[in-house]
Order: sequence, then structure tokens, then C-alpha cells
Amino acid sequence: MDPALLRFLDLVQRELSADDALIELGGRPPADPRAVWCALPNGSRLVARFAEPPGEPARVARQLEELSAAFAGLSSEAADQRPAHGSGSTHRLDDELEGLASRAGALGAIVVDDTSPVIWGTSEPRRDEVDVDYAVLLAQWADDVERVGVNLIDLLELDDAALEQALATTSLGPGEREAIAGHLQKIRERGSRSPTAWRRQVAIARAIDRVRGPAASEAAAHGRFVSQHEQVGVYARAFANIYRLVLAYPGPFSELQAEGAVQHALPQIERLVLALPPIDPRPGAKIVRLPRPRPRPR
Repeated sequence: MDPALLRFLDLVQRELSADDALIELGGRPPADPRAVWCALPNGSRLVARFAEPPGEPARVARQLEELSAAFAGLSSEAADQRPAHGSGSTHRLDDELEGLASRAGALGAIVVDDTSPVIWGTSEPRRDEVDVDYAVLLAQWADDVERVGVNLIDLLELDDAALEQALATTSLGPGEREAIAGHLQKIRERGSRSPTAWRRQVAIARAIDRVRGPAASEAAAHGRFVSQHEQVGVYARAFANIYRLVLAYPGPFSELQAEGAVQHALPQIERLVLALPPIDPRPGAKIVRLPRPRPRPR
């Protein structure tokens, strides 16, 4: 079986905390209340099976549909888990970053550059709405929420009534509660995820913010950067003059493990990044030309 398909099904099982995930072709859709399914564009079905009927089947079904959309191009024989921008180089780069994140014990690995909003490579399933600018915003929103002692991931799971009640128990004033509710609404508009996926995305967003956000240090922009923090651990390495390879951790991490994994993977990652084509624009957007390394000063 295609390795990409196996990784995709493993991701579905992990994200939904399901007992099993599979693709069915033909026959009747499952009627078992322990199974949640959605149709795929090629006529097959993506099915997640649970030990017990899920408590919120509609929410699980939405999450399953979002996972299937993130893997556009899936067929009964193969899954393309890196659909955005459709380049073989992009797929290989993302696969390399996925392997690096695993070897380094990181939540995720991404490649950004000095100035553009483009995420050139990512170990995560690609979503068109996610770029550097949104990651910096998400990190700032998470910091704003948690600065008052409230956990962002917990709030994202609440409906409007429960959210209002939870915020009312804090010391926040009405204006502050309204601002936080607005942040959460904007995040939800980008699509729902499982709590595990939200934690990973917020950690990766914070890592990007530490390297590219308004408070990024000079060290984060040049050479090697390490940040050991309870909220997020960050290991970043500059390469080819304008790019940053960034690893995100849920907190303090083994710098030695990160260094060893990056040292091994960086030459191949650099070759794949420099081989990337320009990114085709979405309707109404400008084409983004791939930055090339600046000449080194003599």
C-alpha cells in the first residue's frame, strides 16, 4: 500500500482518537453508530471507527471532512497529503520536514523566509489560509487570552453560551471579554480542529512568531536560535541566507536531539527549498516569486 496513504490514515486515526481509519470503495455506507464517514471526490468513503459511538457525531464528521479536504487528490490507491501548490518538490520538502520533526521530537517543522508571508515547507497538512501573517496573529491572540489565566484550547471547544459563562468567571472587564470572544470567532472561522491539532497549531504559530513576529530578536533572524519556554520551545536555523528552518516544541526540549536531527536533514532541506517553483496565486492574489539567496558579502 502507498506509504502516503498509510500516513494519511494514521493521521485521521490519531487526530480523531479513533480505533481505526480506512477508505472504502463501493457498497453501502456504514450504518454502525460507532463509525463516522464522509465522501471523497473520487466516489470512495473515508471512514473512522470508534470503540463507542462518539458523543458529538456531527462535530466529529466536520473534523473528518476537514481532514479529507486537507488531502485533496486522495484516491482509492494513493493519498496526496500535500495538495497546496501541487509541486513534486513541495511534496518532497514537506515529507522531509515531517521526518525531521519526528526525529527531533518536535511538534512540527516549517520553513519560512526573511520577509514574505509564505510558509515554504511544513510537516503539517497544508491549509491555504495558514501563512506567516496568520501564524503571528494566532500567537498574539493565544498570548492575549492566556495572559489572563485562560487556556485558549479549552475556550475553542466551548459553544457561545459556555464561552460567555467561562469568561464571566475571570477578572476581565466587559470590553476585554468581548475582545477575546472576537479573537476566538476569527480563529473558528478558519475551520475547526481537534484539541490535539489546535495545541500543535498554536505551538507552531508561536514558534513562527518568535522568529518572524514583531518581538523577534536579532538572533532569531540570523544563524542559530534556541528558546526554552514553558509555553513553547523553539529551535531555528538560518540557511541559504534568507530562509529559516523552525522546529516547534510544547515546552523545554532536548537541544542536543534537535541539533543532531537538523544537522543531518538540513543539506537535503536546503536543496529542496532552492528547487521550489514560484507559488501559483489563488484567484485575486498576486503570484509569489521564490526568493533566492542573496550573495554573501566578500
